[in-house]
Amino acid sequence: MLRTIASAFLLIAISSSASADNISVTRDGVVYSVSQHETLSSISQKFTGHVKNWRAIGQTNQIENDRTIPIGRKVLIPARLLTPVSTFARIKSFFGDVVIRGHDGNAIEAKIDALLKEGDTLTTMANSFISLMLDDGTQFTLPPNSVVSLRLLRATQYVETPRTQLYLQKGRVESQVTPLNNRPDGKFEVISPLAVSGVRGTNFRVNVDDKRVLNEVLEGKVAVAQNTAVNKPSKQLVAAGYGTVVENGRVSKPVALLTAPVLQDGYQQQIRLPIQFPLSHASAAAFRVIVSTDAAGRNNIAETSIRSNNGKAVAKLENLEDGAYFVRTSALDAAGLEGIPTIQAFRVDARPFPPFLLQPGAKFQGQLQNERIPVTMKWSLAEGIKDYRLQVASDATFQGIIFDQTADTGADEMTVPLARGNYYWRVASILRSGNTSKQGPFGDAKPLAVIPGLDAPSASIGQKEIQFSWSAEPGQRFTFQVAATPDFKTLLNNIESSKAEVAIPRPEAGTYYARVRSTDDDGFVGAFSPAQKFSVPLQWRTEYDAPLESQGQPLGSSY
Repeated sequence: MLRTIASAFLLIAISSSASADNISVTRDGVVYSVSQHETLSSISQKFTGHVKNWRAIGQTNQIENDRTIPIGRKVLIPARLLTPVSTFARIKSFFGDVVIRGHDGNAIEAKIDALLKEGDTLTTMANSFISLMLDDGTQFTLPPNSVVSLRLLRATQYVETPRTQLYLQKGRVESQVTPLNNRPDGKFEVISPLAVSGVRGTNFRVNVDDKRVLNEVLEGKVAVAQNTAVNKPSKQLVAAGYGTVVENGRVSKPVALLTAPVLQDGYQQQIRLPIQFPLSHASAAAFRVIVSTDAAGRNNIAETSIRSNNGKAVAKLENLEDGAYFVRTSALDAAGLEGIPTIQAFRVDARPFPPFLLQPGAKFQGQLQNERIPVTMKWSLAEGIKDYRLQVASDATFQGIIFDQTADTGADEMTVPLARGNYYWRVASILRSGNTSKQGPFGDAKPLAVIPGLDAPSASIGQKEIQFSWSAEPGQRFTFQVAATPDFKTLLNNIESSKAEVAIPRPEAGTYYARVRSTDDDGFVGAFSPAQKFSVPLQWRTEYDAPLESQGQPLGSSY
């Protein structure tokens, strides 16, 4: 009966194999065609590295006499007996400061396609990442502040069944493991001081968090057990969409991972720094955001976590160069387990940065010229930028643009004639390089109320006083000035008034100038009105300092 089973087994193995010289590889092992003078002992030494395995080979193939094997006889060497050989982990991507040391402690340079071997240790510093691929296509990624040792990198010779162990000393590791179907002796394990997570093909994360180990399964199943010397350690089989925590000497029952958070609209194009991602999930205690340059989320370049406030938070990243990216967002529950992620594409178009807007403020008061008020708008000059684009609109969304023009090269201001009313204005920088140019985003728009300036005050000259008045708006206060020269360098009167009128004692005969400005109840100080030129005629007076009159009229220089 055993001979029949073995013969049938061998027939299946031989029929399903592909010959290369006198060796054929099947899913069950190696089928070898015996040469002259070969024995099971020599075959065992050749394929398993030990003579002692000859009996096991003989039992598998129902060979009782080691010395009488016919030349050309097909012998199956089971995969479990084949010699393991060393494999390598290839660096696929890295970012930031990654430290790699060999088992001898010597530093290894981090570079793309570099091969790391068993015993090497990888450390990612703050804001650093590294992603590696094994020979069978399995990939694993380390985020910032993580330490992983490549404890075991082996594969069974000929059948190439991988045997991999990662030792996670600190931080996190996410693994995308190629399925080990039809390879019963294959394994991939992530070991930490407290737990062992073993898989046969899945996508899962392990996080060493203080005195805990958190496991989150995204695909397949993961067997999670305590890393302990006891005969029957606590163990759980965790399915996709579930997570478990190892702490206090036990593995918790699996709990459902949180669904992906909602990423509020508007993230798709980022034109301001810092980059912002508004997130929401009713059950989230925190959120994690990872930015990568690929849709699979392997080439990571930035990460941040933020606590939730009533299920909402805005994750911010200080700086990203302009370009196309992918953002991976996930929600963390109260235990710290990270939920199901979602990956979305977005762009950064924040450069060149817009200039700061300097003048005018929220209000501008000026004199009407042909029913328009010339408004000079000024901005700061950005380093390396000589060209700017100014827009003025009647609404905050700039649907009603009434002025759109590029300033002269090197200019930091433009004068725009505007009717009385409310407006918004903004400026963008334009970077020119040879025959190409790139306009950056507009800066935040500033509101602007354009109001006519005060007219020159009118003067009414009396015998002892001169009365001045002007038009005004309710709630305004005024500063009234009189000077002997049009430049107002030497003031004869400087009067603060809450009324749109003022009286001053009649000065000596001569030519004078008067002007007024308003201060609104919101503190806005307007410009001075045009100067009102007025003349005070000579007035003859009696010895009692009374005006000398003739026929009821004072006598002056014209008499």
